[in-house]
Amino acid sequence: MKMVVYIMRIYKFIIIICLALISLTSCDVNRNRRAFKVMTNFADNDTVCLDMDLDDVVTNGIILPSVSQSKDGIAFSFKAKKGEYYKIYYQNESYKFPEDTLLSRENFYGSWEDASTGFKRVETDGMVSDVFRIVGNPRDEKKFYGADVSKNPFNKEAVDNVIMAIRNTPDWYASIVNKAENNGYSIDKQLYLDAIWIINDKKNAGDHNNRWKRNPRVGCYSFMLVVCNENALKNIPEYIQFIGKTDDAGDFVNPYSFFANNSLEGVEVLKSDKVLKTRAVITPENGIFLNELTMTSDNYFIDTTDKNCGTSDELYDNALFEQFFSYISRQYTLRNIPVIQDVVSDIDPYTRADYDANKTKFDSTQLQYSYPVTSTCPCSTVRFDENDNSIVLINPGNEDFDNLKKESTGIRTRIGFTYGKYRGKIKFPVMLNNENIWNGLTYAFWLIYQDNHSWNNRRSSKSGYIDKGDESSDPVRKPDNFYSEIDIEIVKASKYWPEQYYYQDAEQDKKFEDATSNDDVMFCCTNWDLACKDPEQFMTGINKITYDDCNFEAMRWYENYKALTIKSPISNDVFNEDYYYYEIEWKPNEIIWRIGPSPDKMKMVGYMNDKNTNIPNNQMLCIVTQEYHYSEWWPPVVFEQGLIPYNKNDIEGRVYEIVVE
Repeated sequence: MKMVVYIMRIYKFIIIICLALISLTSCDVNRNRRAFKVMTNFADNDTVCLDMDLDDVVTNGIILPSVSQSKDGIAFSFKAKKGEYYKIYYQNESYKFPEDTLLSRENFYGSWEDASTGFKRVETDGMVSDVFRIVGNPRDEKKFYGADVSKNPFNKEAVDNVIMAIRNTPDWYASIVNKAENNGYSIDKQLYLDAIWIINDKKNAGDHNNRWKRNPRVGCYSFMLVVCNENALKNIPEYIQFIGKTDDAGDFVNPYSFFANNSLEGVEVLKSDKVLKTRAVITPENGIFLNELTMTSDNYFIDTTDKNCGTSDELYDNALFEQFFSYISRQYTLRNIPVIQDVVSDIDPYTRADYDANKTKFDSTQLQYSYPVTSTCPCSTVRFDENDNSIVLINPGNEDFDNLKKESTGIRTRIGFTYGKYRGKIKFPVMLNNENIWNGLTYAFWLIYQDNHSWNNRRSSKSGYIDKGDESSDPVRKPDNFYSEIDIEIVKASKYWPEQYYYQDAEQDKKFEDATSNDDVMFCCTNWDLACKDPEQFMTGINKITYDDCNFEAMRWYENYKALTIKSPISNDVFNEDYYYYEIEWKPNEIIWRIGPSPDKMKMVGYMNDKNTNIPNNQMLCIVTQEYHYSEWWPPVVFEQGLIPYNKNDIEGRVYEIVVE
């Protein structure tokens, strides 16, 4: 009897093994029967690395691969039978929400370039070969439509034409006069501002598919093939067959999510092991475009000595950077000493004794009451240097006392992305001299919303956003807003916040330093979340954030303050290097800030996630600036901006490249 039982157990074991082998073989056959291969016209590697081709993308958007990279697109093949139906899908895997969440509908996914094309029918047995491309606005969303901007509409002639039309329309002109009076502006200034608004607004009116308004994301892409028979096709919803359609609730549905959560008879879903990895390398050799509509007034003169900066059609079509003019805040008034002297100088540096003496040297009639300024001679303070392939940022020096000014400078990219690891290779000027005196400048590498129209709104908020410019005591909260900003700002400041914010801290007595005595500058990391209270750990005052064994103090000044900021000390010595790397990694649920001497030696200096702050999800541009800021913005004040002299010589920084990956 025992022998029989033993034999039966062996027999049962053999049956289990055989069934397992049959199952494995069956799966293998199923997998190999389709022989699904993708990117067959590229290198035969599991990961195909392909940089984005940035030629002609500012007005047309990014295409992967571009026509110059591949005439036909991305080729794929698989085995099928006549009468079957198929469709290819792709999805960005680097910057996405999990497929089992509702937010997965925000992921960047697509299929055929023409969103009205559904499943294709197989006409003969055997191998099927087809092609597709990854394009912007893959769901063909009408909110991303607008005017055809392939021709340059951003010039003074266009502004003058609108102003003339206003002047020739009595009722319109009368409304402008009334508006100018209410705003405290001259009629000419109000005419100019309204003309700019009208031209910008017209960009968003039209039936042209502006694919650049929802560009493909950087990072890795996966590929999914769905094959089914005719009967099974009837069970696949139209909003999956045609990704531009929405479900009954009016929402888009991610096909990756749908097929992950729904197993349909007669439907095969195959994912390729092969992935595409892409990045954008934004370099200066195509020059710097000047968008005249970004000038703050019509009183300017363009410097035409540099052919690589200007308003030409060639620069409009090809330049990946444009000159940026900082918003001039009038929150405070600079009461500047009438002194022209370089703080950082090998010949005559501004000493601590000079700084202290100038506190009492000048009376109120001698101080210069003014604000920082931006250039009225565009293309003179941003220039392309062909010798080292960089853009030179210039804070111009002051020659005489009749026109003293602290002038900010900067550039902005012209290609928008949602999410990515933005890394700038930049040479900022030395900020402190040997006595640790600050040169008055704030260096910044930052991201800003691409457009202020509804197509570029952030995700709707339950608690609401407060407008960036609303400083009232009882601000209105709105569910939608376009404003987004993520900053790196480097400035001479204390590593601690004002002492009154440490009232619950046992180490309060230690939260003080004499920042004038060290050569540290603050690497300040900020996310402008517009005081959105959706995050579960929304707090005011000092927030403790711990990540990867690092501890950060994130400050929100008061409940309706629109940003969260972390300060981390770095040494002024980084500015003595030929260049340094500054990085913002912006992901769907977190932001990480880093600095380092090379891309493989980056140190984390700031971290926030969607528990602490509302992470933006709209399309943004990248900016590099050297700006004169108010000392009051970074309390406790270390050096007063008004006691920093006007620079005698030009202060120069350099931008070599910005990589988004």
